[in-house]
Amino acid sequence: MQGIPASAGVALGEARVVFTLDSMAPERPISTDEVNREHQRLDTAVEKAVAELKEIRERAGKHAGGPVAKIFDAQLMIASDAEFLKSVKEQITARLQCAEGVYSSLVSENTRSLRKSKDSYMRQMLTDIESVSKKVLSHLTGNGDTADHPFPPNTIIVAKRVTPAETLRFYERGAVGVVSAEGSAHAHMALIARALYLPAVVGADRVQNKIRNGDRLIVDGGLGKVFIKPDDALWESYQSKKGGDSLESIKRLSGLDKFPPVTTDGHTVELAANIELPGPRDAELSERNVGVGLYRTEFIYLQSNHFPAEDEQFEYYDNIAEQYAPQKVVLRTFDLGSDKYVEELQPLPESNPALGWRGIRTSLGSPPLFKTQLRAILRASTRKNVKLMLPFLSDVGELTRARRIIKRVMVELQREKVDFDTDIEIGAMIETPSAALTTDCFAQSAAFLSIGTNDLLQYTMAVDRDNNRVADLYRMFHPAQLRLIQMTIDSARKRDVPVTVCGEMAGDMRAVPLLIGMGANGLSMNPASLYEAASVISALSMAEAKAFAEETLRAATVKETEQLVDAFHDKLKSRLTGVFSEHT
Repeated sequence: MQGIPASAGVALGEARVVFTLDSMAPERPISTDEVNREHQRLDTAVEKAVAELKEIRERAGKHAGGPVAKIFDAQLMIASDAEFLKSVKEQITARLQCAEGVYSSLVSENTRSLRKSKDSYMRQMLTDIESVSKKVLSHLTGNGDTADHPFPPNTIIVAKRVTPAETLRFYERGAVGVVSAEGSAHAHMALIARALYLPAVVGADRVQNKIRNGDRLIVDGGLGKVFIKPDDALWESYQSKKGGDSLESIKRLSGLDKFPPVTTDGHTVELAANIELPGPRDAELSERNVGVGLYRTEFIYLQSNHFPAEDEQFEYYDNIAEQYAPQKVVLRTFDLGSDKYVEELQPLPESNPALGWRGIRTSLGSPPLFKTQLRAILRASTRKNVKLMLPFLSDVGELTRARRIIKRVMVELQREKVDFDTDIEIGAMIETPSAALTTDCFAQSAAFLSIGTNDLLQYTMAVDRDNNRVADLYRMFHPAQLRLIQMTIDSARKRDVPVTVCGEMAGDMRAVPLLIGMGANGLSMNPASLYEAASVISALSMAEAKAFAEETLRAATVKETEQLVDAFHDKLKSRLTGVFSEHT
């Protein structure tokens, strides 16, 4: 089944189908003498739900970090809504119906318009309301699965929908993956799954009706695919890929002789992590002297569906910079739009958002929001370990305009006598063919470049990788993609501008020798891939990698390039016994 990628990683295991109660609670009649008792039952249920949500928020902070824990603040406000609870009590008195029946009925009435809305913010609000009401009703009725015993090993949850709290609870009980029929890649449930590095696929149509308890499953969260009852050959092929990004995979870095890694002929390759959400893994990476090549700042918006004020943003960025110092941290400005629809920026959805108002376009089109973020990032740069990167550039004029705004913000801060790094490096992401083809122009004013291979491939091949009909055309080793990458690196090298490769390709062990051989100065990847990448680089000579890259770039078809990279990877695996035992 093809769904929507929600949290990268691969899970192999057996299905546990979880059904949710969609029908309203029964409206049991009561007498006038029972009204006060029903009011008290409602108060008690709400108190228990609030206490439960506070406990969940605390556990979320422990497992996934403070920003994720804040997701539950909205649910606490919903649970404690005094006006709504007052109306429930009034209707209990007027209708002479039990608390659970009236509560359920009023929730349904109040969310009717939300159910019809296509706006992402409204749909997230609906999810939060349903999550809270489910908790309150479970305490009123005594129903619901409240068990907290561990799942059997390799359990994969399958459900119509999964709430943020359920995601955390499933993780704590040992689930290795989640599949749901509903949801989006940027819902709170997906954010928590990514923070926990729990592989997840959402939007798999009626998946809860197509899978039975005990079915063998493969969940590929990066591709959004769910394989039901896979044969032994497919199962074995995925065994080496299983897992998300766990603390254990990061801790393996301590066993390396050198980090950053050095090739056998003395060439150092910088490796860094791609980070989507602050959390416990930041401390583990920092402790091992790993920097951040791509810190996605969208979490600030997505966790609360609004843009925080400057001081709140500064607190996030400053904590990140402090956590990693003296290692470098590349903070990418908001890359919103496209699949991360933001009603606050664009009231009407676009017919083709991937080619619409996203990335740097939304920032330049919303100067107050852009300046607020820039001020916060610059204020957090005083340790001189912060770099600033601009996403989704398609024309060098966008970089010029952005630099002018950055300069104006710097002047404002100087007038206000606010400290910041006046020499902060400003980089550009190369993730459109137009940017790749004009890299020489970008290299004249950018301090560094980062190649975003995911979008570059999508736009080069004109392929929506979430569209199952054309997904087979999304091939990272296509000659056109490889030649654009090589062209970018060569153009940047002429002006002595360093180039890092980020995106899925940088963390693919088949691609690591190729990208190094092409001349990339560094790779930024999912933290789970760092140990394997460092091991591969340490076993290579730069001369060998260059020869491999030259041979691959001469290939005319994707079939030829894939055969070459697979053969080279097999040769490496024979040298590095045990390195690929957990991840690939």
